[in-house]
Amino acid sequence: MSEDTNKPPSASQTRSMEGRSSRTRTGRRGPRSSGPKQFDSSVPSPCVAVCQFNGEPFCQGCYRNLDEIREWMIMSREQKMSVLDVISKRRMEDTGEQLW
Repeated sequence: MSEDTNKPPSASQTRSMEGRSSRTRTGRRGPRSSGPKQFDSSVPSPCVAVCQFNGEPFCQGCYRNLDEIREWMIMSREQKMSVLDVISKRRMEDTGEQLW
C-alpha cells in the first residue's frame, strides 16, 4: 500500500471537487424552470391610483387588501376574477355602490 492513498486531498483537488458538486446544485430557490413564467394579463387591475388605507384592512381606492395587491400579477385568471367578486362586495358594504 502506498503512502499517497492516506494523504488528504490538496487545496487544488478540493477546489476541483467543490466545483463539480456546486454544478449539480439547484440553487437557493429550487430548480430553475424551463422558461419564463407566463403571467395572465386578461383581467385588468382594479387599481385606480388612490392607494389609501386610512386604518382599513383594504385600499380605499380599489378595495383590495395588501395580499391581493401584492399577488395580483402572479394570480391566475380565476383567482383574479374571485378577487374582483370579493372587492365588489367590500365596496357595496362600505359605500352602498355597486362596483360593476
